[in-house]
Amino acid sequence: MAAPPVYTVRVEVNPVQTIALRLPIHLPPNDTVPYELQGYYSRDVWVARQRAVLTKGSRYLKPRFEIIWAVFMLLASLVLPIVIYYVVLHALPEKDTRVEEANGRFFTTDERPWQARAASLGSFLGLVLLGWVPFFVWKARGKRSVNQMLAKFSAEDAAVKGAQVPQWSMKMPGIGSKALHVMITYPRPPMVTPFHMGATLPPYLVNQPIDPNAGNYYPHMSPGHMQGQHHYGPNGNLAGVPLYNTNDEKIPEYSGPTSNTYLPHEKERFEDIKV
Repeated sequence: MAAPPVYTVRVEVNPVQTIALRLPIHLPPNDTVPYELQGYYSRDVWVARQRAVLTKGSRYLKPRFEIIWAVFMLLASLVLPIVIYYVVLHALPEKDTRVEEANGRFFTTDERPWQARAASLGSFLGLVLLGWVPFFVWKARGKRSVNQMLAKFSAEDAAVKGAQVPQWSMKMPGIGSKALHVMITYPRPPMVTPFHMGATLPPYLVNQPIDPNAGNYYPHMSPGHMQGQHHYGPNGNLAGVPLYNTNDEKIPEYSGPTSNTYLPHEKERFEDIKV
């Protein structure tokens, strides 16, 4: 007779998990390895990785300078276009253009306000290109350099331990932030259910009951159970099961309510109330 097939239940959830790591630039690295990553990194490697990220990433994180620069650029973006508008408006020569309508009426137009507005808009765009774009390019360069270093670390881990290793990545440093934010993505450990082969069963299914009388309810765990015997089949161990208590006192049968059970007002008729 062929052996019955073995079925394996796989619980498919999110295949990866992510840990958000915050590294303050003015504090030493934390030497406590997260429980989920203890199988991948030792304490020394964990501290060395954090120190490498702090050393390279802190070059692109200057909180005091960034706050001063952001306030200056904000004020400049508000004041400079207004100043440029009035300067250009008064610097341009006055030139009125006379226009005749179809009905014979004449009116004049002045092009200076529109030219001043165009110069004001151009000054705002130039301020953004010269001030904010290099600033964010500097931040993006720091993110790229750190992530390249972390990619080399992951490649080294994969060469030693296999392809399934945690992947490190750093977010772009924020303006005025005092810490680096690193995301660690690692494979989710397999979720073992009682249906897996060799899974650890709950203790109430493995251990024998403490009460010796309660053992009669578990014939498959009693000493007299034989190999191959049906777990719930009748056997001699079921004799003397304490169905009630030690005195064998039975609960009296249900006789129903007596005539004095109901109160007098419960027998009165209901009154119809008009709403």
